[in-house]
Amino acid sequence: MKAKGSWMLIALVTIISLMFGQAITPVTASAAGPEDADVLVRLLDPKALPEGWTVPKTVGHVVNYLMHEWYQNETKGEMARAADFGIEFSLNDANLDLQKSLAGVDDYLAKGVDAIVFTPVNEEASAPTIKKATEAGMPVVCEGSPTEGCLTLVSIDDYQAGYNVGVWAGEYAKANFGGKALVLDIGLPALSTTVARSNGFADGLKSVLPDAQIVQSVDGKGLKDEAVKVAADALTANPDVNIIFGINDDSALGGLQAFQAAGLDTANLLVVGFGCEGKACKSALMEGGPYKVSAGMFPEYQGRLLINAAVAAFNGFPMPPHIVAPTTPITKDNLGTFYTQEGDEWVPNFEATAAIQ
Repeated sequence: MKAKGSWMLIALVTIISLMFGQAITPVTASAAGPEDADVLVRLLDPKALPEGWTVPKTVGHVVNYLMHEWYQNETKGEMARAADFGIEFSLNDANLDLQKSLAGVDDYLAKGVDAIVFTPVNEEASAPTIKKATEAGMPVVCEGSPTEGCLTLVSIDDYQAGYNVGVWAGEYAKANFGGKALVLDIGLPALSTTVARSNGFADGLKSVLPDAQIVQSVDGKGLKDEAVKVAADALTANPDVNIIFGINDDSALGGLQAFQAAGLDTANLLVVGFGCEGKACKSALMEGGPYKVSAGMFPEYQGRLLINAAVAAFNGFPMPPHIVAPTTPITKDNLGTFYTQEGDEWVPNFEATAAIQ
C-alpha cells in the first residue's frame, strides 16, 4: 500500500475510535492488509472520507432479478446509502436474462458511470464481460455471487450461514421430533452460492444428528411457484419428510404451501428458510407455525455495504476479495432485535446488524 493509502486508513481508524469511544490501534503501511480494507469499507463515513478521496457521481447496479423481494429491499438500501453520499444511483434489471445482464454492463460502460455493482445471472458466462469492464478501468463490485473480474464480492458466507441454521434445525429436531430428520432440500444448483447454502445446511444438521437424511434435493429455481411444483412431486414420493429447507424464503414458503396442499400434518414439520428479506418470512415467523427459522441476510444493510464498496473501489483502494456481510439465524424470539415493526413495514436496525459476529 502506498504511504498515502496508509495514512488515509489511519485517519479512518481514528474517526472510528471517536465514534465508538474506544481506542483502536492505528494501521501502518506495513500492517495494512485485507482485514484493514474490510474495516474501512464497513465503517466508511460519507461525512468524513479519507483525505484525497472523491465521491463517484454515478453508480449503476445490474441486477439479476428485481422482481424478487430480496433485491427490492437491497436496492432500497443502496438508494438510501447513495443519497447519503450524494451519488446518482441507477438500476438495470436483467430479469434473469443473461444477455440482458451483459448488455446492461455494456450500457453502463457506454454511459460512463463511475462504478458498477453487478449481480450475475450466470457466474461463469458473465466473467468475460466483467473482465473486459475492469480491464478498461471500470470499478466493478460483485453482489451475491462471485464472478471473475470483479474487484470484490459483497455477500454473506453462504456455507456458514447454511451451517448455522442446520445446527439450529438439528437441535430443534432433537428436542421436538425425537431426533428424526428427513429433509426435502429445495435448492438452486445453477449458482455456487446457493449450492453452498444447501451443503452448509446438511453439514450443520448432521453435526447434531449424524443420521439425518436429505431424502431428496430439487431445483426450485429460487421461485415460489416453481418450488411449489417440484416440492409437490417430491412430497408425493416422500410423505414422511419432516424438515423442509429452502435456499431462499420463496423456496421455503413454496415448500410449505405444497406440504399443506398435500394434506400432511404441519405439527410434525419444521421449515427452514434463507434470507428473511421481506414481509412474508417475518409474518411466517411471528405466526408461530412450522416456519421457525431463517438465515437472516439483512438486504438493506448489505445495500449499504455495496455502495461503500463502490466508493472505495472508485478511489482505487485495495479491496479484499470478499467483504462478508453479516448473517444469523432469525427466529420469532430475536426478530425484534434486528427489525422494528411500524404498521405493515419492518424497519431495519443497522446498529444491531453491524454488531453480529
